[in-house]
Amino acid sequence: MAASKKWQISSFEYKIDFVIVPVLFAVSIWSLSISLPQIILGMLIWSFAEYAVHRFLFHRYFRRDHWAHHLDSRAYIGISGVYVGIAYGVLLLPAWWLGLRLVYAGFMLGYFFYLVVHYVIHRPDHKLHRFFGGLARSHELHHQKGLEKNFGVSSPIWDLVFFTHTRSSRHR
Repeated sequence: MAASKKWQISSFEYKIDFVIVPVLFAVSIWSLSISLPQIILGMLIWSFAEYAVHRFLFHRYFRRDHWAHHLDSRAYIGISGVYVGIAYGVLLLPAWWLGLRLVYAGFMLGYFFYLVVHYVIHRPDHKLHRFFGGLARSHELHHQKGLEKNFGVSSPIWDLVFFTHTRSSRHR
């Protein structure tokens, strides 16, 4: 399968998420008392969204485009952080109106954790890599051709729930 260059983005577009997401998180918790259950709920919603988007969109509908990331995991391939920032900024408005800012904050916290984990696990020389060894090994298996397992990058929870987790490429 030839890799697509359609999702090639600039370094700026790739890294701007590392600025936008903490800002959206800060705005969402501004002037609120923290409710840990609501933040945890938002993080769980993020982890499910991460799993579902990766498994059902990237590996089914955008397979050829996503394969470019599998071939060169350190390249700047993905959806522009500018667009993601705009979309998540727009989603803050209904969260604000509905009183779900802390759930939204948890979602943003989950997304930020995903950004850090995904960046670090593809860079074994990064100083934080040693903290994510299990997630890195799981994601390495995911990158093996033909292995449709381990879709959760920042957590294996949904892979365990939906029986798509493996510790070895022998277990398809």
